[in-house]
Amino acid sequence: MVAKPETLPVPNDFPFQWENAEEAARFWVVDMMHWPHGLSPLSATMDMPAFMRGFTKAARELCMPFINMETKIIHGWVYMNVEPYSTDPAQMERRMADMQGQMGKHIPGLLDRWRTVYEPEVRSINEDTLKGDYSKLTDKDLSGLLEAIVDKREREGELHMLAVLPAMGAVMFYEQVYTQLFGEPKAGDHLQLLQGFQNKSVEVGVGLWQLAREARKRPEVLETLRRVASGDADEALSQSEQGRAFHGAVREFLSTYGWRANEMDLAEPTWFERPAPAYTLIREYAAREDYDPEGEFTALVSARKAREQVIFKQLEGGPIDMFQQVLAGAQQYLPIQEDHNFYIDQVGLSVQRVPALEAGRRLAAAGRIAKAEDVFLLHYEELQDGLRGGKGDLIELVDRRRRERAEGQAFTPPPAIGTPPPPEMGDDPMLTKFFGAPPEQHPDPRVINGNAASAGTITGTARVILSLDDAERLGQGEILVCPATMPPWTPLFAITSGVVTDHGGVLSHTAIVAREYQIPAVVGTKVGTSLIEDGHTITVDGNEGTVTLK
Repeated sequence: MVAKPETLPVPNDFPFQWENAEEAARFWVVDMMHWPHGLSPLSATMDMPAFMRGFTKAARELCMPFINMETKIIHGWVYMNVEPYSTDPAQMERRMADMQGQMGKHIPGLLDRWRTVYEPEVRSINEDTLKGDYSKLTDKDLSGLLEAIVDKREREGELHMLAVLPAMGAVMFYEQVYTQLFGEPKAGDHLQLLQGFQNKSVEVGVGLWQLAREARKRPEVLETLRRVASGDADEALSQSEQGRAFHGAVREFLSTYGWRANEMDLAEPTWFERPAPAYTLIREYAAREDYDPEGEFTALVSARKAREQVIFKQLEGGPIDMFQQVLAGAQQYLPIQEDHNFYIDQVGLSVQRVPALEAGRRLAAAGRIAKAEDVFLLHYEELQDGLRGGKGDLIELVDRRRRERAEGQAFTPPPAIGTPPPPEMGDDPMLTKFFGAPPEQHPDPRVINGNAASAGTITGTARVILSLDDAERLGQGEILVCPATMPPWTPLFAITSGVVTDHGGVLSHTAIVAREYQIPAVVGTKVGTSLIEDGHTITVDGNEGTVTLK
């Protein structure tokens, strides 16, 4: 008889109480890849539950080996529980067979379905949310509209998973077939066949590069960008005719690409509201005379096609048709992963700030909170109560939540809490590919192990960047060391010569984009930002998945 796993003890330096025994019986893993600095109360109670409901609905439709996904916020940190379909191995085996059948139905034509069905629906939801004339609504109508937006966000979560999970499954099936035909891949060479496809993340970087080229044509603009802090660039550019013209071009860019924030949190101002990150990147791009993203993309496509021809040649007289079909399914992953990131994870989240801030302005005008931005320290139910005529001063509550968030930031969240699953359940290979498996400690204390995410080796100066707000410190050719990257970090890949992250696997955003920019990357080290000292020399080996401290 297999012994039942015991619930992990509550750490003394991370105190909390379980709400009930059922909650403690589940296994919760902290998500530091998406939320390395935690999550605000409003985002945690308005956006997150709806998104998880959508995730769960899609997972059930796809017959995934889990039946429920939910989050628990402890001291502001996001813990996720994925409830398995069953603990009975026989039932799980049948479920996996059902999932493979569903995946087989969803994978063919998935990218076309994303572009013609899923993406248009998401864009419509986002546009309706962004362009709503909320100021003319009564409080009651605004309350009702927020409810409708939450329901739409649930739908976005569902579309997210309907697109991404089959695409990820296609990559895993491709890896199995590739290994059977050619042996274990070396240095991720099989992933080269999945690179060189247009996507929104790289598109943003190209747009910033084009703005940088325009700045180089205007000496007065370039001098202003070099002279003033990025946060003051908007005002400084308004002082000259050239500056105003360039400012207009930046605003046009931001109207399309600026609905993203440095963190995946409703409380985070967007680039559209505070364009300092965009000006920082424009200034850095303008300093590079050798950078040609369009040329580099063309070279990447050519390399992929050349590699395809080599592989196809090896399969002549063999299962070439089967392999081409499997490869075509896997090649859908990159554009789906990065485009859904743009439209759902970034724009879909950020546009909710518009009605939320309108609600905040009303509560502030009524004297219930001190300023509109304090709305993000409320729970969704408290915000709705305020719009529906609830009474009482929320200022003290907001102040307490602000203190609690600051206190939570001082805690180091344990990687997991609750009750671990039985060992025979094993790890979900799909989640491992995305989030990364914990690496073994290297016997040499100067070497840090991680996941080999993008091939190549580079030695250079490490620049430890814990937040995108600190990105100005990253110099040309330095190695970016950070907790993880999300789409707003993408333009930094044109500045850095290599990447090391604490979190992530070979199908994470960091890994995908590093391969697109053809720079070495080691992800999921768990300890990179702790052990690597800012300014020290390191060697990143993206072939072996190691980082060596010099």
